[in-house]
Amino acid sequence: MHRVKRFAAVKTILIVDRDLGFVFWLGQVLDAAGFVAVPAKGIADAAEIVDLLRLPVGVLIAPASEQGLSEFVERLRFTSPDLQVIALTSEADTARMMPPVSGAVLKQKPRFRNQATKAEWLDLVQDPDCNCLASMSRF
Repeated sequence: MHRVKRFAAVKTILIVDRDLGFVFWLGQVLDAAGFVAVPAKGIADAAEIVDLLRLPVGVLIAPASEQGLSEFVERLRFTSPDLQVIALTSEADTARMMPPVSGAVLKQKPRFRNQATKAEWLDLVQDPDCNCLASMSRF
């Protein structure tokens, strides 16, 4: 009798931001934790990557102010209904901004890239039911 090995599905995380330092830092953190991090410089680029690679996306991280974000999220949710959205904000925006799409978590980009920041981001992407207030802490 043969045993069939079952592999846990790897969560693909699409990181959309023009700040390449942040994108590559976060991508390395996520890759090291066993996720597949895919960078994109904007929504149009992200859409092209998703279409070209037929990429199922588990988590989308993008600036809350990104043009076309809501429409892109709607499109992704057709194939990934459990899509988790993390909307990046600036320090000034976080206090008064509402999430740009239903169910999104607001999150500031970290000022410091240290172990605590890494742990916070990993907790956020690993737990889709995360505490939104904790995710808005300032570093």
